[in-house]
Amino acid sequence: MIGRTFGSRYQVQEKIGQGGMAVVYKGLDTLLGRTVTIKVLRENLTEDPDLVRSFRREAYAAASLSHPNIVNVYDVGKDENAYYIVMEYIEGKTLKEIIQEEGQLTPSRAVSFARQICDALHDAHRHNIIHRDIKPQNILITRDGRVKVTDFGIARAVTTATITYTSSVMGSVHYFSPEQAQGGVAKEKSDLYSVGIVLYEMLTGKVPFSGDSPVSVALKHVQEEVPPLSGFIPDIPLGLENLVMKAVEKNPDDRFSSAEEFSRELQLLEEELSKDNEKNSINGKPRKGARKKKNKLSRKQIIGIAVGSIVLITLIVTGYLLLRSYLIVPEVVVPEIEGLTLEQGISKLQAAGLKFEVEQVPSRDVEAGHIISQDPEAGRKVRKERVVQLLLSTGPSFAEVPNVVGKSELDARIALGAADLEPEIEERYSDEVPVGQVIEQFPEGGSRLLKGETVKIIISKGGQPVKLKDLRGLSLEDAKNWLETYDLRVGFIDEIYSDVPKGKVVSQFPEPDQMVPKGDAVDLVLSKGPDVDNLQVYRISITIPPDRIPPGSEIEITVEDVLGKRTENIIFDGEEIVVEGYGSGKVTIKYQDQEIATESFPD
Repeated sequence: MIGRTFGSRYQVQEKIGQGGMAVVYKGLDTLLGRTVTIKVLRENLTEDPDLVRSFRREAYAAASLSHPNIVNVYDVGKDENAYYIVMEYIEGKTLKEIIQEEGQLTPSRAVSFARQICDALHDAHRHNIIHRDIKPQNILITRDGRVKVTDFGIARAVTTATITYTSSVMGSVHYFSPEQAQGGVAKEKSDLYSVGIVLYEMLTGKVPFSGDSPVSVALKHVQEEVPPLSGFIPDIPLGLENLVMKAVEKNPDDRFSSAEEFSRELQLLEEELSKDNEKNSINGKPRKGARKKKNKLSRKQIIGIAVGSIVLITLIVTGYLLLRSYLIVPEVVVPEIEGLTLEQGISKLQAAGLKFEVEQVPSRDVEAGHIISQDPEAGRKVRKERVVQLLLSTGPSFAEVPNVVGKSELDARIALGAADLEPEIEERYSDEVPVGQVIEQFPEGGSRLLKGETVKIIISKGGQPVKLKDLRGLSLEDAKNWLETYDLRVGFIDEIYSDVPKGKVVSQFPEPDQMVPKGDAVDLVLSKGPDVDNLQVYRISITIPPDRIPPGSEIEITVEDVLGKRTENIIFDGEEIVVEGYGSGKVTIKYQDQEIATESFPD
């Protein structure tokens, strides 16, 4: 990729980053001589129409914005099979890199960054654009401390399925709002929740929720409260903690009303923190002229110190001897008590001089009232009176299977998890059930299972994909009728000058023969006809001998060129016939329905 030129203009110089959808390069705009950032969609994703459309949408969304805290988009295009976006090049680091390098940021610095993020979002929200993927990886910080928000529109491609199966989304899910985590529609306040999580991470050096999988993290955003900042930063200003906790409220109605209000509160807090810093700086200065006072010990003080030292040494020696006698405790062997009743196990432990603690858990394998396991294990030597941890069976525990048919995959996982049941996922095409929803489950709702057992849920993949027809040459109406017949729809429509007849389809996206999910959109490019102002005009001269057509006879002249087909009847006067044609085509002359002459142009 290094050295490649996109659009005969943008030269790739070096790789500077990568994400789940795209690889990012530093490049040169050879026309303007300026450094740019070139984002190229990953090659393995170019066959996915949804992701390609999302990638293009990001460019269109960002290109419509102009704000000092938003990365400028200069160009977007396709070069062979590579889709690319050309953006402003930022000298600096991502906010994620800064947090990883520095850990906790100072409150004043964190608040400044958060305010600038809110300013960028306020401008985007005014243009009805939701970012949907605010996270430190998408926040660039210039060398002079200015925030630049990037990657608008990417999160539109994130679905419940990608939350579950796409590793690149693991970074995003830490910042998802509860409504996003549940598969709901992201709105302005969803972005504000994400800013609150980013501010939390800047202050503490870590995100509030973590887990082994994206789904487990998403569940925590839905079910658990964000841990208070004061638990990590005891001296955090109360106003700052309250501000962060308001931003990350579960209910969107309890958050800030807008990015503008959030920014305004951050601005006030920033000014307050600045005043506190100035006050602390003044109070912390040493007084001029302060001198250390020399202390001279008297003879009486020296004797007192000596006596005290002797007493201290005596106490240390005595304490050591007592501690030594306490630490020398006889060792015993831990008895085997797994599988015994609790009474039998306690009896054996007490006989060995050991103590115990009991935790009760359900078990389908061990009878109720019997010991499942012990720690330390049997046969190990330990000090007398050591505590042995016992796991005691309460017997099998049953759960009622919830009915999850019709729910989203994430909601189904939440419901099954709440019932202590494990989901087994299978996907299937369905023309009736929307993509991502549960078609059916085994066993059905209302059944009883042992807790921890598996419920199989069938998730809809949407309708069976349709092999896309070649729509080129069709009228818009004919193309639309064909798409609707197969539950597809017309997406973006563009028009260009073309030799293809006006109103006909010139090209389409996705391209012919690709498999497209039902309900998806197909973008069309229609012909505006040829650009007449720039067409080559030809004058075609045809001479017909008088013996073939008597002068005064009616003849038919037909011109077929890029403007279409035109026919005219004239009276032949025996002279040379001259007609005009555009672009390319042919002229045909007929007399009494017989073809007399044909001339093609250009020669």
